[in-house]
Amino acid sequence: MAACFSSLGHDQYSSINLDELFDLPRYKRYLDFTSHEVDDHLENRSNKRLKFSHDDEFVNVEKRVVEFSNKELPCLKIVAGSVYIPKDDPKRPLGEDAHFIHELFQTIGVADGVGGWVKQGIDAGIYARELMKNSHIATYDEAMKGHVNPKRVLEEAYKNTHSKGSSTACIITLYSERSTIVAANVGDSGFLLIRKGKIIYKSPIQQRGFGCPYQLGNCKDNPSVAHEMELNVEKDDILMVGTDGMLDNMNDSEIEEIVRRAIDDKLKPKELAKKIGNIALYNSFDRFADTPYARASKGRHKGGKVDDITVIAAYIQ
Repeated sequence: MAACFSSLGHDQYSSINLDELFDLPRYKRYLDFTSHEVDDHLENRSNKRLKFSHDDEFVNVEKRVVEFSNKELPCLKIVAGSVYIPKDDPKRPLGEDAHFIHELFQTIGVADGVGGWVKQGIDAGIYARELMKNSHIATYDEAMKGHVNPKRVLEEAYKNTHSKGSSTACIITLYSERSTIVAANVGDSGFLLIRKGKIIYKSPIQQRGFGCPYQLGNCKDNPSVAHEMELNVEKDDILMVGTDGMLDNMNDSEIEEIVRRAIDDKLKPKELAKKIGNIALYNSFDRFADTPYARASKGRHKGGKVDDITVIAAYIQ
């Protein structure tokens, strides 16, 4: 999350049809949904850093959950895929977003390091990555108590994260026994719950003013400010989870249209996440796009917002 970005764009493409856009060579790197070598490479680097920076703990956790995984599976489950597109910054090639997907314990999380720390020479992406690593670990501890409590996951991760900087965070878990999702959100990352191609719930933004979200870390906020939610879910619902790089650059109607096409085309979660992420990327460079970011600025900014983009698509099955 950047404190402030200059808007970049390409005037001649500001109102182009998406289907026509797919054929423009200039944007093939962003909009080719059949080849994502660059994105996958970055994503793999990020995953390695997240999952294997605590190898011993990770291996021990996996050994200790064998008995849990052999229990009878509940009727609903989450199948998720993700894409991460960091903004082009040679000094911070990993960007400032981080996320995790815990398949066994049906929990996902996203975090967005606050870019304003760069003025003090601090890479807030390091804080976000450590927070998500610790959230991944805390998810296991919570599951062993019976079920995952997202707010307690945030509390435990926050307590064990000591890097400089701060970050927004959103943790969501599937509570299968009650056919609900339970979430805890701090700041302007968040999620949309989609049923039959229509958004039925959008998590509220927590901020003190435009560009000033609630955040965890070296600041006055802590997990006690988290907004907690529990929502009923049904088979075939879809969760779209993301940082503000997605939410600031995608209108609800755009997301609904892409999700409906994904349902018709029977796309996998990762494929849907890539489609959403790539359109958010295109919108971020369009100086004249009608985006949530531009509207929230009340005339101070036009078009999209250049930012790191994290998208997780989670299918309820």
